[in-house]
Amino acid sequence: MLRRLDVKNPWRSLTPGFWPADAPLGKGTVIYGHNGSGKSTLAELLLDLSGQSAAAEVLWEPKDGRTQTVRSGTPCPSPAMAVFTRKWVQANLDQFLAGENADAIVTLGEAAIGAKEEEERLAGEIERLRSEADKVEGARGKAEKKVTELARAVQDRLITELQRFDYNHYTKSRFSVSKVSDLLRTPRTDFPDLATHTEALLWLGEDAPTAVPTLAPAPSLAEELEPLEELLGRTPTSVTLAELEADAAAQAWVERGQVLHREREHCLFCEGSIDEERRQQLARHFDESWLQIRSESQRLLDSVTRHRNALTAWPASLPAPEALASDLRAAYQHAVKVAKAEVQAQVERLERVETALKEKILDPNSTPPPPDIGVVPNSVPTTVLVEAVTQHNEQVHRHDELKTERLKLVFDHIVGSDSRKFRDLEEEAGAAKNKLDVATHAASLAEKALDRLQQESFTTKEMADQLTADLARVYGKHHLTIAVTGDGRSYSCRRGDEPATNLSEGERTTLSLLYFLRNLEDQKTRGVEPKDRIVVIDDPSSSLDRESLFATHQWLISTLKEFGQYIVLTHDFNLLRLFITSHRNKWNDSAKQIGKQDAAELHFPRVSFLELFAATVDGERSSKMGPLPNLLRNSTTEYGYLFLMVMKGIKDADDHDHERLFLLPNAVRRVLEVFASYKAPHRPNFLQQLEYLVTEQPSEPHRDVYDFCNRFSHGEGPETVEVLDARAVQGDIRRCMQFLRSVDPDHFNKMCEAVKVDPAVLD
Repeated sequence: MLRRLDVKNPWRSLTPGFWPADAPLGKGTVIYGHNGSGKSTLAELLLDLSGQSAAAEVLWEPKDGRTQTVRSGTPCPSPAMAVFTRKWVQANLDQFLAGENADAIVTLGEAAIGAKEEEERLAGEIERLRSEADKVEGARGKAEKKVTELARAVQDRLITELQRFDYNHYTKSRFSVSKVSDLLRTPRTDFPDLATHTEALLWLGEDAPTAVPTLAPAPSLAEELEPLEELLGRTPTSVTLAELEADAAAQAWVERGQVLHREREHCLFCEGSIDEERRQQLARHFDESWLQIRSESQRLLDSVTRHRNALTAWPASLPAPEALASDLRAAYQHAVKVAKAEVQAQVERLERVETALKEKILDPNSTPPPPDIGVVPNSVPTTVLVEAVTQHNEQVHRHDELKTERLKLVFDHIVGSDSRKFRDLEEEAGAAKNKLDVATHAASLAEKALDRLQQESFTTKEMADQLTADLARVYGKHHLTIAVTGDGRSYSCRRGDEPATNLSEGERTTLSLLYFLRNLEDQKTRGVEPKDRIVVIDDPSSSLDRESLFATHQWLISTLKEFGQYIVLTHDFNLLRLFITSHRNKWNDSAKQIGKQDAAELHFPRVSFLELFAATVDGERSSKMGPLPNLLRNSTTEYGYLFLMVMKGIKDADDHDHERLFLLPNAVRRVLEVFASYKAPHRPNFLQQLEYLVTEQPSEPHRDVYDFCNRFSHGEGPETVEVLDARAVQGDIRRCMQFLRSVDPDHFNKMCEAVKVDPAVLD
């Protein structure tokens, strides 16, 4: 895109530096300039550049600001620039516009006509290839959509399952779709299974655990019960005398003899006498044994009872299963059940022991059978219980570490379980993309071949119908139509059923402009898209009436927006006003950004309104470019703008270097034309209207105004050297405005108020 242009050496009215750096072109630009401002000169220079042969050595500054020199006769840096000027119309549409004997717009060459059949073949081939590419594109799109959907699903699952455990870490910004895709792309074969994932989630869902007391050992009585059987079988008579301690047989004989000799005085076996002393001796011996047995039995009973009570109370000291971590709970609960069952069994055995001991205490001579207590264990089995409590308290101590581990388990399962599927889908999408590249390349090759054929312009019915519709849109009626000639080599313009000869200037301008832009739209240039084009249009409103001007403006707005950059040059104030109105929102937005010192907008604005005007510098007339003045931007009518310009020129009369002094003679004449047509509408032309207003005043004090308008100012045609020296006519310009004030002072004062100028500048 073009930002600014300058000339290295003077060329016609253009001099080096005529285009300042602070007046850049924008994406959409309107350049306003009066007749004689150098507008056509600039347009012609751009036309030559678009023809790949610069008319003068210029400095070309593109959008990126890297200025380059284009030497005379060398190609333009932008091959996609197209320029509409009168010269272009003469070169391309001369036959059509020549006169009443020609009705052809464009004549085709033999190469273009001969290429039609090949074009049709290539068009069919391109259509087939594009159809294949579209199918492959659809498959690729579906495959890539599946890849994206799976990545999003994994992302959602990660966030859904893990964010509640670590809100700041597991976020969509941290685990974007792109990040998740990278994770899924890594092959994973050792990821946790579903059961591990579920167990980890359950653990994470629990509240932070608290420590439980260390498990107290279960009471044990194994060693104390070892003499139980011997104690229950012992009797007082079984306690030996001192002299019988070494003879077991004798001890037993004595025990039986005691019973057999209760009422005898002589021994049944040895006939020895059994005196009282001997009886007392034996009685004392067996009484002491009775007391000893009872005492030992009581001690053992007390120990068993204490142990049983302690054993009965021990299960209550166990931590509740609910207090332990869930992964330990099942094993611990089972161990508690086993331990309680064993406690109950031991309690029941101890109760039988208590019963036997109580019987022995009641009668030491009795020998109750030992209770069936089986093999008395050392203690209740508590290995699993102790280990479960130990591991639980370890988890309490390592809770943060374990939480991280379980989060990783869940994370690895979610990513790993879909990794293979994701890579398969990506492989499928990659294969589809390769197929698409092949199909697209084939279509591109065919399109390039077609592009080469379409370098020669040729007519189509579609273009003719489009031009006909455009003409109807501009004029609001179907009085002109465009058709393809019978030989298929050109277009013809018809008015009704007859050739449209002797077109008016406005019709010629409109039709030329329509053809230029439509042909540009339809033009096939290799490597150039509409967004890459620079389109320049000079004077699109020449000789158009008000309705056609409005329609042309609307058509230009809708058509030019398709191009990368457009530049419209116009001398028509009404067209300028239409562009200002249609671009006001964009212009205001651009101005706001510029006001904020936005570098990009300052360098290449979205909308740019510029003014090209003639100025006298060191006595030489030249063209200068600058931003559109506020008075032009804010004036709603040409009359108001010219009125203000003339009044400001009078105010600055002493400033001989005032840039717009050259324009004042024509400007004041135009002001008087509008004023006179309003004040004397009954007279047929400006001079008669002006004469009427001058002669209507007694003694005709402003006859010099009439003479000035005849001698120095003009409405059409090129300026004369005499007119260019505006300093010589400053007094006449002042007299013209004094004349207007004298005819209608109320109107004069209100106009001064409207354009915000002090009426006293005339005094």
